[in-house]
Amino acid sequence: MFGIPVKLHWSFGLLMLYIAYDGYVKGLPWEAIALMSLFLISIFICVVLHEYGHALTARRYGVETRDIILSPIGGVARLEKLPEKPMQEFYVAIAGPLVNIAIVIILIPIITLLFQKEISWDMNFIESLYRMIEFDHPFTVFPVLLLGNIALAGFNLLPAFPMDGGRIFRSLLSLKLGRLRATQIASYLGNLFGIGMIIYGIYESAITTSFIGAFVFFLATQEYRMVKMETVLKNHSVADLFRSNFTKLSLDSKMSEAEDHIKRNIEKNFLVFDAEDKLVGVLHELFIMEAIRKNDLEGPVAEYLSQSYESISLSDNLEHVLKIMQEHGYSILPVYNEEELVGVIDVSMMNNFLRLKKGK
Repeated sequence: MFGIPVKLHWSFGLLMLYIAYDGYVKGLPWEAIALMSLFLISIFICVVLHEYGHALTARRYGVETRDIILSPIGGVARLEKLPEKPMQEFYVAIAGPLVNIAIVIILIPIITLLFQKEISWDMNFIESLYRMIEFDHPFTVFPVLLLGNIALAGFNLLPAFPMDGGRIFRSLLSLKLGRLRATQIASYLGNLFGIGMIIYGIYESAITTSFIGAFVFFLATQEYRMVKMETVLKNHSVADLFRSNFTKLSLDSKMSEAEDHIKRNIEKNFLVFDAEDKLVGVLHELFIMEAIRKNDLEGPVAEYLSQSYESISLSDNLEHVLKIMQEHGYSILPVYNEEELVGVIDVSMMNNFLRLKKGK
């Protein structure tokens, strides 16, 4: 919908198999097992709507969504990037839980009408919903959906990464503390929530809770590392990293020449020029390996080069460079100072830079 594909992770099928197995072991009729499966699917439809809440709100701020992926532990809208303005991130993060709250508001009058003869609303609200599920009622799916959406909204609003509440909390902190410091605090809170869930899961013998707690702890840590690295990359430009001394290969160079450079571990990816010293393409390490496998080292570089590349300038920040390398699979980029070719940046240089910064 809306040009955003929804994909099922392969492990989602295991969840459906587990429901069938659990129902079979308990001796439930296949009709009941099918009904349980439909209930689960209806909950995951609400999960999809939750993720579309994020995706469509992000689109308002110029951020597109690659896809929405469903797995047994929930869904994720894979945004191309997160909005950097705190209030934009706030609106994108809160949009998902608001979709679930809207579904709850819509379901309450429907359930009140459908179950008015079967249940009294004088009792505890949540308890009354569980009582409704116990009735042999043709519309039992509605209280199931209501409980599911309350759980989805409540869990996602916990102020800890990777839940939406963690992003909401981070966005509000960012208004005063800046994105990096706010992420650090929100990440530590996510770690505490994760540890708490792990301990609770062990104490109550709830393996799933412990697993989710470990997942929360890991993603909270990853979020801080990612934002820290983004900050480092933004604060460094191509001028801080590029190499001005690089090997030029010509169209009629033999592939053995490129192999010699790799053997000496000097360079692994190369710019290729024509007879007039004009840049015409790039030679990736993978292409050199292909020539070695084909025993075609006497073949010309012209048969292996790629004409797909992008030029970058000395003033570009390294975040931009990393993004285009990752999105397009470039292994080397020519660096220009205005119209003059002054050097290169390749993937090994970027990787070494990232490793050095991670160690600090």
